[in-house]
Amino acid sequence: MSKMTDHLKKYAFVFPLLFILGLAYWRYTYILNPNFIGESWLINIRYMKRMQISVSSVVMGKSIIIYWLFFFMGNTAFFTLLFSSFDKVKMVGFLFLLISVLSASLFVIDTFLIKSEAIFSLAAILKNFLLSPMFTAMGYLMIEYFHWFGKTS
Repeated sequence: MSKMTDHLKKYAFVFPLLFILGLAYWRYTYILNPNFIGESWLINIRYMKRMQISVSSVVMGKSIIIYWLFFFMGNTAFFTLLFSSFDKVKMVGFLFLLISVLSASLFVIDTFLIKSEAIFSLAAILKNFLLSPMFTAMGYLMIEYFHWFGKTS
């Protein structure tokens, strides 16, 4: 029985990996991102008439936050089960948060300071990178092959 348990522990990282791939598919097919059809509804932000956004944008923003949280949890579980080093898991989590802050900052800059297609596109690229299995693959490669993460277990 112990041998079977050890064998299951060895391949337990597959479950969060499947979760991440499932999230990517759901995001691609908009399962967790409902769209409104027809005229866009407008709501006022803090009763400022010049700051109106559509209800679908609010829903999409909420779904991005949900995906962000699920991808963060999936990546944390994946790297925790794959590598025994807590420092490596912390570093990948820190990188996830750093890219998240950079993307959100660029969106804020585009929305409130400088309206620029280039800034918006860069923010969207960073967001889409985080909310995809590509971040997981990049994190794995960083842990496995870059010397500043130390030796793998």
